[in-house]
Amino acid sequence: MSTDDPQPGQDREERLRIELEDAASRKWWARILYTLGSQYGRTQLRFVGSTEDGRRLYTSDTFPGPPLSSTPPEEAWAPGLQASLRQLRQEIGSDGWTETGHGEQPWDLTFSRPKAT
Repeated sequence: MSTDDPQPGQDREERLRIELEDAASRKWWARILYTLGSQYGRTQLRFVGSTEDGRRLYTSDTFPGPPLSSTPPEEAWAPGLQASLRQLRQEIGSDGWTETGHGEQPWDLTFSRPKAT
């Protein structure tokens, strides 16, 4: 058997990963508007669910928070973080995804589901 052959069950699942992003990072003009229109340089954050091939299937509601840095946001200074994540997890689960992994941060989640045939 070749080492390039897929392992049993490997190609029967698709995977989804949740990540945190600065909502303004997608468009340069949005970053300027968010920064100028907010207090203390805060921005709008959101969670996105993307597949391994880069398709963005899910986007959560936005919530205010500091610009992303090495210090991850917490609910105390990013109000709405937990509610936004909870809403996104419910949406993903209702579409048949099963949580298969969890990292250090509350949003560092991996899901899988059978591929459509």
